[in-house]
Amino acid sequence: MRASLYLRHDVYERMGDGDVIVYRCLELIPGGGFVVQSADGVRGADGHERQFLELMSESAPEERSEPCASLVEAIAKFRAEFGI
Repeated sequence: MRASLYLRHDVYERMGDGDVIVYRCLELIPGGGFVVQSADGVRGADGHERQFLELMSESAPEERSEPCASLVEAIAKFRAEFGI
C-alpha cells in the first residue's frame, strides 16, 4: 500500500481589521490537485498549528474536499462552502 503524500502551501489573506486568515492548503502528490484543509483567523499568534495537524490525522484531506486544479480554485471553493 502506497502512503499519501502532501505538499503544504500556506496562503495568507490580510483583513481590513488587522486580522489575517491563513488558508492551510495541500497539494496531492503525485496525483495532483489542491484542497484547503482549514482556514484560521489569527492576530499575531501561531496557535492554529494544532487544529491543522488534528484535521490531518482524522481523515485524508482529499476525503474532506474534492481536489481542485489550482490554489485559487481550492480557496474559492472553501470560502463558498464555509461562508468566508
